[in-house]
Amino acid sequence: MRTISSLCRRVVAAAFAVVLLVFLVNATLLGGVILSYGLRSQQQGTLPLRSFSDRFMPGEDGLPVPEPGAVEECLGGCAFAMLLDPGGSVLWRWQLPASLDHPYTVGQVAALSRWYLDDYPVFVYRNGFGLLVLGMPPDSITRFNFYMDSDMLGALIAGFVPLLLLDAALILAVCLWLGWRAARSLRAIGQGIDALARGGDVRLPERGATAELARQLNRAGALIAAQKAEIARRDAARTDWIAGVSHDIRTPLAVILSGAEALEREASLPDAQRRLAQQMRAQAERIRALIGDLNLTSRLQYDAQPLRLAPVHAGALLRETVAAFADSPSGEACDASLELDEAAGRLVLMADAALLRRAIDNLLYNSARHNPPGCAVFVRAQRILQGSREALRIVVGDDGAGYPPDVLAVLRGESIPCPPHILGLDLVVRILRAHGGEARFQNAQGARAELICPAASPAPEGSP
Repeated sequence: MRTISSLCRRVVAAAFAVVLLVFLVNATLLGGVILSYGLRSQQQGTLPLRSFSDRFMPGEDGLPVPEPGAVEECLGGCAFAMLLDPGGSVLWRWQLPASLDHPYTVGQVAALSRWYLDDYPVFVYRNGFGLLVLGMPPDSITRFNFYMDSDMLGALIAGFVPLLLLDAALILAVCLWLGWRAARSLRAIGQGIDALARGGDVRLPERGATAELARQLNRAGALIAAQKAEIARRDAARTDWIAGVSHDIRTPLAVILSGAEALEREASLPDAQRRLAQQMRAQAERIRALIGDLNLTSRLQYDAQPLRLAPVHAGALLRETVAAFADSPSGEACDASLELDEAAGRLVLMADAALLRRAIDNLLYNSARHNPPGCAVFVRAQRILQGSREALRIVVGDDGAGYPPDVLAVLRGESIPCPPHILGLDLVVRILRAHGGEARFQNAQGARAELICPAASPAPEGSP
């Protein structure tokens, strides 16, 4: 949402800046045009008239005449020029049309002072000899008789800056209104995207400039909701199927186990048959363990397995687990050992003891099952710090062949064509994740599984 707000602020600022820039450019151009034409008009009118008027002098007959070269220098763009005495008679003339070469009354002088004389735009200027009249070609310039009340002119000048501020305020208000409308539409779109990211339902109003985008988001939300419902239905069906199969197979599996145990204890049977019964019992127990792993993995995957968290002493848990493994038929064929430092033995975990023991058992029996008899299987535990909190680091390994590359690839989350069976190892990962820890697997002179399980309380201050 912060991104959308920032975008709206940038759009509003850019729109306001553009409008101001256009306003300034227009004002500059208008001022330039007025100044340019004003200077040209001044050069063609007032300034030549004034300079030419000052260059008159008395002639030989006593009448005023311009200085030599003054006409050519000052009256290049003019149509005619004449000098009137106070009585209206023409004292001096230059290219004066015959229709205009006559004495002028006071009324006619007043009329031509209005800046036009028989369609000739004229400028007048008084010097020491009389009234100098300078005529321009028709349609060359436009003259206006303009006047304004002084109070009105002062009010306009005084109100120019407030008018600019008002214009800027109006422009800003329009930009903010447009930005608000865009932000309202984009805010709804942003909320819809956030809802999609959280997996919620999306029902956006499909109107305005973002109607098409809202329609697409609604369609995407409906599709995702349908897919979630289908996935939930399939997961529920799979969970029910696993539970049903597990329940149905429990009775015949119990019969097989009891029969195999009875045959194994029957002294009258030959040793070969009793070994066969022992193998049958071991495989039946393996099937029972696999079914248990499958059920537990399914429950952990969908958070259906309740964690019975309680304080657990790490040392006691590890000793009991390794001892039980060493006394089992699988453990008797291995060299099992436990290395537990003093700090780790005193560590208290807030954990589900049965689940944590199940994870370590899976790793121990996995090493025994996939390596020849006589391999060394070990468990090492030590206390570590994760930030300011204590944790237990458990390493379960062996000196056997190690994990196959395909198994490690699947545990790293890689996709391979024919993934191997890793139900027991996957259960270890899920159990550690349920406890807020993690499990890592690698090969180092055999298989190595590293389990990190947080302790029940933060480490005390000053601990190493």
